[in-house]
Amino acid sequence: MSLIISAEIKRDGFQICREPLPQDMLAQFEAVIDSAGEYSYRRRRSGTRYAIRNAHLVLPGLRSLLEEGVLKELASDVLQQPVSLVSATLFDKRPGANWFVPPHQDLQVPIQGRIEDEDWKNWSVKAEQQYVEPPLNVFQQMLAVRVHLDECPGENGALEVVPRSHRRRLTEDEVALIPEQEFQLCPVDVREVLLMNPLLVHRSRSSRLPLRRRVLHVVYCAAVLPEGLAWT
Repeated sequence: MSLIISAEIKRDGFQICREPLPQDMLAQFEAVIDSAGEYSYRRRRSGTRYAIRNAHLVLPGLRSLLEEGVLKELASDVLQQPVSLVSATLFDKRPGANWFVPPHQDLQVPIQGRIEDEDWKNWSVKAEQQYVEPPLNVFQQMLAVRVHLDECPGENGALEVVPRSHRRRLTEDEVALIPEQEFQLCPVDVREVLLMNPLLVHRSRSSRLPLRRRVLHVVYCAAVLPEGLAWT
């Protein structure tokens, strides 16, 4: 990863790596995902499965793939520091589980422990997992690595981002008022990777194609956590 690309991510909040990941790596991810039981998936009201939250905790074999190898090296290269795994989510859009994701920033991360510090806020528990909103300086040392397991053209629910919107935490009203023309479509091919800061405003439209779109969204962080906290 060149320093130029790292600087572009710091400036714009995202970058697409067009050099595809090795096919054998994709095969490893798919083998782990295919082994997931039905109970691992979150489901829509229709009953159709659509995502696995905290996949690094749920899927045997996935954590080791994420804590060593190309993805972690990529994140460390971009952030220019050693990194730790924060979270992993599998999104699985398919016919019958095809939805619009409105514009937002990813504000909450899974965490172990708890501290009394006003900079760490909005503590919550979802599905027996504790979450928190970290301070800005921690977000600035995070990187989401989105691995595309399927082709994701513009018509297949590709991510749309607002360049340079990652520099601070925005209110819901501020996000809602972002002009349409500021969103940039990010079509990505299979095995390509989209890198982004979690605070980058992003959205995803419903797919207009009868195709599956699987994305493994992995977050790494270079920040040293305060005493009393640990990543999951």
